[in-house]
Amino acid sequence: MPDWAWIILAFIMGAIVVAVVVPRLAGHLRSTPPPDLPEELAPGWHAQCTRCGRTKTLASVGGIRMGANRGARKATLGWCKGCRRLRVVRVVHESGLEPVPTART
Repeated sequence: MPDWAWIILAFIMGAIVVAVVVPRLAGHLRSTPPPDLPEELAPGWHAQCTRCGRTKTLASVGGIRMGANRGARKATLGWCKGCRRLRVVRVVHESGLEPVPTART
């Protein structure tokens, strides 16, 4: 198969992923309730969206963090209800919790 055919095939497969898989995954993430974990599994830790600044306790979104370094920088992918999208979510201790400035336009 010529090289240009591989490029076209990759483009078609990418379009299928964007058109089919991403909306199904987003719908599944929206409909799945977060696990009901006790607050002792993440005492004082919060999950904060880096885009809108929305903050929830880490245990309420299903996170566990015990005995961790409070000064460490930790981030993960998570669903933000404020943005209604998959975003980078900072895991931060309440001692280092600060508001995230809004995006400049």
